[in-house]
Amino acid sequence: MYLFETMRVEAGDIPRNIYHTKRIANSAEQLNFQFNKKEWDNYLDNICQQHTEGLWRLKVMLGQDGTLTHQIVKLPDKQQFSARFECIDAQFPDWQYTNKTSEREHVTHDHETDTVLYYDTNGKILEFDIGNVVVEESGNWYTPPFENDFLKGCMRQALLDEGKLQLRSYQLDELNEKLKRGRAQIFLINSLREVADIQINL
Repeated sequence: MYLFETMRVEAGDIPRNIYHTKRIANSAEQLNFQFNKKEWDNYLDNICQQHTEGLWRLKVMLGQDGTLTHQIVKLPDKQQFSARFECIDAQFPDWQYTNKTSEREHVTHDHETDTVLYYDTNGKILEFDIGNVVVEESGNWYTPPFENDFLKGCMRQALLDEGKLQLRSYQLDELNEKLKRGRAQIFLINSLREVADIQINL
């Protein structure tokens, strides 16, 4: 198992770098991984210095012994994602839902759609398999509150800190009805894509 962060490299800079660093450091402490912040910072700096032009998708992996490895590719230009609702598999340990690790079975799907919007057994809307959800109503942006039931994304936290996003719980039936009536719209947010349009199958 390894921890990882998927980051946007834009003209040699990683937006929300501080959020990614804080998240992986917290997970490393919780899951007993070696993590050296200075090595992490230097590792990211070296990658950024080699990618000073264009948009890139960077995945940095942290092994339990503190070893860092990475993959970096050009970020494909995709602005809209298809999605459907699905009940999340609740059989896995709590840490698997709240930390970004290579243990991703709980968000594995058949890719009939690009992404899946998960809800729990009580009908609470949770997250996409590749990011958090934003519900727009009357010009306001809302996202579900964290109750140790999903991965807190870096883009989500940045928007909350900037006051652009408010916390609000949504039930599956309620959100479905609002989407059908055109009273709400949903977006996918993550630190890689930032904000992406969603075409949801109702």
